[in-house]
Order: sequence, then structure tokens, then C-alpha cells
Amino acid sequence: MRRALKAGFVLLVLFAVAAAALGYNAASWLKRADAPAKADAIVVLAGPYTRSMYAADHYRAGHAPKVVLSEAVREKIWSQLEELGIRLPSVPEIYRRVLQAKGVPADRIEPLGRPALSTADEALAIAERFGQPGTSVIVVTSPSHVMRSRLIIERALEGRGVKLAVCATPYETFPDDWWRSQDAAREVLLEWVKIGFFM
Repeated sequence: MRRALKAGFVLLVLFAVAAAALGYNAASWLKRADAPAKADAIVVLAGPYTRSMYAADHYRAGHAPKVVLSEAVREKIWSQLEELGIRLPSVPEIYRRVLQAKGVPADRIEPLGRPALSTADEALAIAERFGQPGTSVIVVTSPSHVMRSRLIIERALEGRGVKLAVCATPYETFPDDWWRSQDAAREVLLEWVKIGFFM
């Protein structure tokens, strides 16, 4: 009985240490990005405009000859505003303005495909467009989204012989000590839940 209690205590301590290590490193694991290299295209996933800012940096550094923009399915509120005569620029429109303001020529900016409902939809569109053997793609996203987007896109590209680099925009903050920031804590918890759901 005493031996069983000791074994149980040791397992409990090991579990607590593992959980603490996972929690402590949760943000740094999520944002572990790839080093950019020469590619056929830079794909910007739908989201904050800061992603397009970093895509422009990649283009200007000569990493790829074109920037390809994903677009999210528009929320209902956009149509409701248009009914009132209020038209806001779409995310791709803002992306284009940012890219051109940072020196990317208009003829080097292309749409990825139809609007996507999720990262999984974007991954399928990337596989459809760039799924030929020997192709290389740089994907730009937010720091908290790097791990999940890599997992999803790698699965979509599996066996196709495509070189993928997923990069995190430095224009967004996502601290390693995520528990000190309400926004970062929310991102960490949401991303790990979404990764668990995907897996």
C-alpha cells in the first residue's frame, strides 16, 4: 500500500512538472516560426493587416516574386452596414493598400481563391494552387497562429513535395510570459483548444 502511494505521488509530481512546463512554454511553442527562404510565392492568411505588412517585407527582401492574398468569408455585419449605405474596405482591399504602400507593385498581388471559412479552407486552397512537386511557399500569419496553421497546411500538402515556411509577423506582440497579458492568455487558450480539436 505504501509503495502504491509513493508511486502515485511520484506520478502526480511528474504530471505537475509537465503541466507547468507546458504552460510556461505555451506561447513560445505556438509562435515557433520557420526561417524565410526563396519561394515561389508569399501567401498571406486572412486576419490582421499586420500580416500584409510582413509579407511586403518578404517581397522587398526578394524572397518571392508575388504576394497571394487569402480572404475570409465576410461576416453578416458587413452586409448590414452596406444596406445602411456604409461601405468598409474588405480585408483584401486593406492588404493591397498596405502592400502597395510598402512597395509591392499591384501586378504582383493576386487573390488565393474563393473566400475561406477557416484555416483548413485556406490550406486546401494553398494545396490546390501550389501543390505541385518542387514548389515552395512562404505563409505569413500571426505569431499565435503559426503552429496551428503549419499543422493544417502540412497535412493538406502531405506527399506533394512542397517546401513550406510559416512565418510570424513581427508587427504583432505575443509575449512568452503570456499569463501577464489578458489578450495573450486568451490567444494561448484558444489556440491550444483549436489545435486539440484539429488533432
